[in-house]
Amino acid sequence: MLSGRRTPLKLLPEVLLACHAPLYRYARSLCREETAAEDLVQETFRRALAATTKPREATLENVRPWMFTILRHIWHNELRQRTHDPLSSSAAILFGAGEPETPERVLNRKMIRSEVRHALEALPETYREVVMLREIESMSYAEIASIIQCPPGTVMSRLARGRALLRELLANLDTSGTRARGVGRG
Repeated sequence: MLSGRRTPLKLLPEVLLACHAPLYRYARSLCREETAAEDLVQETFRRALAATTKPREATLENVRPWMFTILRHIWHNELRQRTHDPLSSSAAILFGAGEPETPERVLNRKMIRSEVRHALEALPETYREVVMLREIESMSYAEIASIIQCPPGTVMSRLARGRALLRELLANLDTSGTRARGVGRG
């Protein structure tokens, strides 16, 4: 996948730009902080552009996993340097905005988004990053395995556990009555 040859520069910037939104979402899931995520993505782009070894072909299929790997390495290096300061704030998941709806539906959707964000935030990082890459970024098991540097079987295992934990967290929210009770009901 990687080569010492230079990737044609006329294509690489376009492909890199196509990676921005997914990288930012992933960075937000890791950092849980908007400004830290922005800095992480900026550093990822800086290192990608300065890299002497780039993907052979400037296609999204080649560049995207490479960019996610760079971002993840930067993140883990920063974590090693910050031994005393746990990261806080909320992770962001950007859901597509649908067409205009009734105020009740909009409120209900906002509440559900908030619950999902909180549930994802509550997942241990090991599971959260795999769930984000698979469910939000639609990456294959092989791409995720390449990014987090583990066997595909480990990715599948973490994904199954992460999904189960997420279901459990969301079910607990539902049974505790925090989910949009009474919205739209008489």
